[in-house]
Amino acid sequence: MDNHEREFFISLVRLGKCFLYEKDINLEIRPLTIEQELESNHIFKNTFESSLADEIMTEQQIQVWMNESGLWTAEHETKLEGLKQDLEKLKTEIYNNRHEVKLREKIRRYIRGCEKALSVTSREKNQYFHNSREGYALSEKVSWIIQNSTYHNNTIYNFQEIPINYVVDEWQKSILSESNIRELAREEPWKSLWSIRENSQIKLFNGGLDVQLTINQKNLVIWSQIYDNIQESLDCPSEEVIKDDDLLDGWFLIQNKKRKSEKLEKEFEQEIKNEKIKNSSEIFIIANDSKNKQRIEQLNSPVALAIKQQRAQYIQENKNVKHHDLPDEKQKIEMQVANMITSRNRGGR
Repeated sequence: MDNHEREFFISLVRLGKCFLYEKDINLEIRPLTIEQELESNHIFKNTFESSLADEIMTEQQIQVWMNESGLWTAEHETKLEGLKQDLEKLKTEIYNNRHEVKLREKIRRYIRGCEKALSVTSREKNQYFHNSREGYALSEKVSWIIQNSTYHNNTIYNFQEIPINYVVDEWQKSILSESNIRELAREEPWKSLWSIRENSQIKLFNGGLDVQLTINQKNLVIWSQIYDNIQESLDCPSEEVIKDDDLLDGWFLIQNKKRKSEKLEKEFEQEIKNEKIKNSSEIFIIANDSKNKQRIEQLNSPVALAIKQQRAQYIQENKNVKHHDLPDEKQKIEMQVANMITSRNRGGR
């Protein structure tokens, strides 16, 4: 995005209005007041409750129906979760290989492909959302919002020449993508406005105290705060990483995993009071359920996980395995013997 494009979008986002030009008619969609937002939520609530009498299924009931009809099964859900995990792995990998240009760009292509597959699969899962009670209620809410916030010549528009569905579509198109919002948040001219907002008491957005922030405005503030937090982090990445969404997402994932690991270790240390057990090379902990099993599994380092996998494979291939027969234990014993021989030879000189 060029600087003049960013200036245009920042001005538009700060104003908070959406402008439509169709059939020689100028329309203006204004931000909601707090009272209007409350009313729109009433519309959603009342529509959702009244649709029960019409026997419209909820989103959860539609998912059950799709499962029974074979439209969305456990296999489909596993595929969706697998794509999400693959995307996280790819973004972690692109960060870890950020200095290898060819490999980095190859991983980036995989990321785009995975994102596309994830988008297609997610749409498949939610293809009947608009037929659910939640979907119907949301449609009525959005329709009410547009009817009560669209103006022509400073007067509420009647939607005679331009259909409301068209205006809704154009309004939704005005919501900037996350990628665009992130660029606006970290670059000029917004970067300077954001940094001086407190000292200069500058007004970031148009509107009175009772006017709600638009979706674009909320997202811009959220990402501005995120970039502030990144700069304040002890592990703050380079400027190159910060300006590359894929690399930064990978950094986020690694930092999040690191925090979770540190938290689990702290919880573990609090649970294990016996210092002899705590300092052992191996500790066996019984998991009460699958969630606790996953939590305990995360305490293992990558090396420990590799050893566990190696042991499992060895035990599967061999019967009546004793502890000292395990490959890692054999290697440990061999190293101990080698160290003893080296120590003796040094002592004999």
